[in-house]
Amino acid sequence: MRGLFRFIGTYWKEIALAVLLFVVSFFWWQDHKGLVKAYDASVESYETRIKELKKSHQRETERKAKALENYKAKLEELEMEYIEYQQAVAEAKSERVQDFVTLRQESPDQLILEIEAKFGFEYTD
Repeated sequence: MRGLFRFIGTYWKEIALAVLLFVVSFFWWQDHKGLVKAYDASVESYETRIKELKKSHQRETERKAKALENYKAKLEELEMEYIEYQQAVAEAKSERVQDFVTLRQESPDQLILEIEAKFGFEYTD
């Protein structure tokens, strides 16, 4: 035991340095382990956020495609209605022209009265 005290008394600086080095190494290891855990948690959090963003993007893409399909269907429907309307107007116009041609041939005086009433012109020979 006396030899141990003499050894400690002689080499106390080296022993204190070794103990200090061990303590610093232990705290560094704990700190490093905490940093690794924090890094792993942040990586996991980012991966979760990326997955959610991908799902959200997929939903938005599907919604956009559906809206585009609805738009195209509505546009086709409106184009068909427009074509039908144009045909109806063309038919009505041709009927009206035919009525005026027939009226001019059968009763020109009646045509003159209608033109004067409609447009406010005065007929002169």
